[in-house]
Amino acid sequence: MNKPVRTCMTALLFMLSATACGGGSPEMKAKSGEEAAQNPVTLKVYQQAEISDEDFQLLFVEPVKKKYPYIDLKLVRTDKGVTLDNLVLAGDVPDLLTPPNADLLSLAQKDILYDIAPLIKKANIDLNRFNPVTIEAVKSEKGEIWGLPYAMQFNALYYNKDIFNKFGVPFPKDGMSWDDAIELAKKLTRNEGGVQYRGLDPVSSYILSFPYSLTYVDGKTNWASFNNDQWKKVLELTQRILTIPGNEQPSAEPGAATQGNLFIKEKNVAMLASTNLMAQIGNASTGIDWDIAQYPSYKEKPNISGKLDSHNLAVSKTSKYKEEAMKVLEVVTSDEVQLLSARRTARMSPLKNQEMQKQFGAEIPYLKGKNVQALFKSTVSPAPVYSIYEINAKKVGQAKVKELLSGNIDLNTALRQADEEINKMLDSTK
Repeated sequence: MNKPVRTCMTALLFMLSATACGGGSPEMKAKSGEEAAQNPVTLKVYQQAEISDEDFQLLFVEPVKKKYPYIDLKLVRTDKGVTLDNLVLAGDVPDLLTPPNADLLSLAQKDILYDIAPLIKKANIDLNRFNPVTIEAVKSEKGEIWGLPYAMQFNALYYNKDIFNKFGVPFPKDGMSWDDAIELAKKLTRNEGGVQYRGLDPVSSYILSFPYSLTYVDGKTNWASFNNDQWKKVLELTQRILTIPGNEQPSAEPGAATQGNLFIKEKNVAMLASTNLMAQIGNASTGIDWDIAQYPSYKEKPNISGKLDSHNLAVSKTSKYKEEAMKVLEVVTSDEVQLLSARRTARMSPLKNQEMQKQFGAEIPYLKGKNVQALFKSTVSPAPVYSIYEINAKKVGQAKVKELLSGNIDLNTALRQADEEINKMLDSTK
């Protein structure tokens, strides 16, 4: 046998031997691993942050399916009898949760969340792509990472152009202080033709407190934190706005959605300072002519519109498919999906990529011509440390604000009594 033939035979025998021993070519190895990974998996996603079926398909199901065809997602909605506590008791915690950052500590203390720091490292996800305050808010003091943000709440000043035109008052400008907004409100608060027009609705003292990152309970000590100078400034501002003659709210301390409905349906509120009501107002059939301006600022907090309120994706500790769940986080927080979210659903992205801002609402008809860039002229203050008792304490604090606005008690008494009642509640709860 000549040398070239011997060389070919040797090479052929080596290849056959390698295949028989399970070596295979790199292409065959990759194909084999891919097939092994593609066993169908259905992951349950528990709905905490508000999301429509259409947006869940758009931002979760479809992009995940496109990149990982073997992963299916099923949305589990909060409903009567379907709560996270009930699912925990039943041993049926969904694989993925969608908590706001304010709920992360409570979930971690209930031992529901999984520290995804090792999975982030394994998936090579760059946390420097995110706004730093959003990542700090999902970390524990020990450095555990309880989730990744996929959207941020924002505040805006919505205004009814017809009311401004009716009274010949110039539209609100970006960069206003609360003093500026109040002076504007006084010019628009009138009774005309039997209709009481209100110049400015701030929704609630709770929303007005956001720029200071205030809480009703100190998250580190678990005692009341309402009776202080910053809350006093917030309540003073609340009083200044809502005691303008004729500018009183129909009910004290209402929710943003409630006030949004009044703004849309009654059409007698000139300016509404609130959280994200874009879809609610934009999809209204009442024909309101509206636009937005930058949310007003406290003088000592210029261009701060609120505190961080992020929507996050977290992996449950009991999930059997943690790595697959991490792939969902990877896809939903990708530049591609985040840009889609900004363009088509008007969600503010937690990513630093400027394209998310430039293209915000680009594919939403009702935002055409609106001053959406006003949203990005403000920033948010860092999230505070939240106590697991915050929700119940908030009810006590808001009830006391209602008494204040009704004139039954003065400001200092409201602050003092609220702290006393919150601490009494905390003492009995603990």
